[in-house]
Amino acid sequence: MDGTDEDLIQVVDSGTIKYTDIARKLKLPLSTVHFRLKKLEREKVILHYRAEIDWKKAGFPIAAYIFVNIDVDLLKKIDKSQDDLLKEFMSIFYVRDGALITGDADILLKIIAKSSEHLKDILLNAIDSREGVVRTKTMLVLG
Repeated sequence: MDGTDEDLIQVVDSGTIKYTDIARKLKLPLSTVHFRLKKLEREKVILHYRAEIDWKKAGFPIAAYIFVNIDVDLLKKIDKSQDDLLKEFMSIFYVRDGALITGDADILLKIIAKSSEHLKDILLNAIDSREGVVRTKTMLVLG
């Protein structure tokens, strides 16, 4: 797996689709597919297009859930919401899913990593270092 493979995975994962392929598969006119999909996107019925990727085969054998505790008062002082912080996390390629949660933590993230060193780098430089983050708790996925 090289840089080109990683670039291809990122493009496919971003949801690049061809309307012509959909039209052919569904036996619909291209204009109908285009119009209907744009309408579904505009109405927020379709939010994202993503490929299903086997991350282990793609060179990311480590998956982990990260519980993030935040300082809400500090976020308010810097004019940032919990949603803003979650959006920042979600813009990181290695963060595959995330949600605001209730309970002992404020945000739950699912991340992938190439190695334990890579996981450490993501945690320290992309998550823990964010202003407003107080503490994180990491749980590795087994299998």
